[in-house]
Amino acid sequence: MSEQVQPAPTRMSDPGAAALMTFGMALLYVFVVDVLNHHARGALLYGLLIAGVYQSIVSLLEHSRGDAYIGNLLGLFGIWLIGYFLLLNANPEKVATADAKGWYVLVLLVPVVLLALPAIKKKLVAIELAFLFLFFVILFLGLGFLQPTMTWLGPATGWAALCAAMPILYLAYERLMGAVG
Repeated sequence: MSEQVQPAPTRMSDPGAAALMTFGMALLYVFVVDVLNHHARGALLYGLLIAGVYQSIVSLLEHSRGDAYIGNLLGLFGIWLIGYFLLLNANPEKVATADAKGWYVLVLLVPVVLLALPAIKKKLVAIELAFLFLFFVILFLGLGFLQPTMTWLGPATGWAALCAAMPILYLAYERLMGAVG
């Protein structure tokens, strides 16, 4: 007699925890570079790239799972991080001017505010906190490129990034614990 092979379960696992972790890690790299060690810029650059690629992939999976909010959030930040990585590695005389970097960063404030509104409406405190601190990360980072004489903006960006990373890593932890039962 032949044995029957059981089909694999059709339920997709949750990659969102790792995507949120990469987002939190990218913010921690910002803290390290802006506050602890300016010479660790390479870690930041590759952290941005890895987070951007993974978040972009997971955003598609989240959409296929029916989670449009997390899918849109990860998609926006994922593709933005990839663009930011490319801009930081571009020729500073032709493409990656301080103005280009500053405005590339500051324009992100508009979709960040729009993405924060559902979290505010549903009173999702951890996401609200993440967006509050992300707003300041983006504001300080963009202004830091446009106003390089305001040297306090670098450390302020780093500390805001650390504060933004905490609720994001907490959300990653929650998703991870939900995935393991």
